[in-house]
Amino acid sequence: MTPNSKNIEHFGATLAALDGEVNWDLVATVYCDGEAAGFFDEERRGAVLDAGLKLASDLGEELEPGGRSLYVGAAVAELAPMLFEAIVLGRRVVWKALPSVEMEELTRALRAVSVEGRSPLPVPKTEHWVGRELGRCDHVWMTSVLTDPDAFPALHDALYERQGTPEAVGGGHPKEERRRARELVDEALIASGEGAVITTSDEELQVWEAAAEEIGLTLEVAPTGRMSGVVGDVIRRGRLRHRS
Repeated sequence: MTPNSKNIEHFGATLAALDGEVNWDLVATVYCDGEAAGFFDEERRGAVLDAGLKLASDLGEELEPGGRSLYVGAAVAELAPMLFEAIVLGRRVVWKALPSVEMEELTRALRAVSVEGRSPLPVPKTEHWVGRELGRCDHVWMTSVLTDPDAFPALHDALYERQGTPEAVGGGHPKEERRRARELVDEALIASGEGAVITTSDEELQVWEAAAEEIGLTLEVAPTGRMSGVVGDVIRRGRLRHRS
């Protein structure tokens, strides 16, 4: 697909408007245990944007216009890919996240910069969801979700192989967290299935691969990845195929 130049201009203008609209010190309180002011300084915001634009470019080569994508647990690092899909590719973006100060602020900011007469920008939906109610999603983005040290402390340590090390978070409930992680992935698989593109992190791949195998699918993963903007995980794309 050759993107429409007006859509590209609108995409760039929207990102710039968001950068000026978001209360970055408020968002930073989600990422910092102590003093949050200045965490998202100009340098860090530039790095997050640069990483997001590279990931968005990759998606532009992989996804068809007019489809539907499911983003699970997306936040500031995913703004560029989500808006690229919605504005440049004309795709529907379904954004599912847990309630937080960050989601409230991003919702406010995205609505504030929406342009009258254009399709509304994607905003997070924080209600409970199940895959069969979402409609067909030919792309699922779930990165650095199952390794979240607050939501999945034990799984975080296991997937990063940090158990028994100074970097370990400690605590948590391993069996319960693995059950919840599989529920998330299983619901995403119900919404996607064979042929869908999956974007996830290196650490979370093992959960996706195990879940896909149980329903007769395999995840063909690209050999190269990109570094994510905030967490610094390696992000990879794969495609679900029937096992031969």
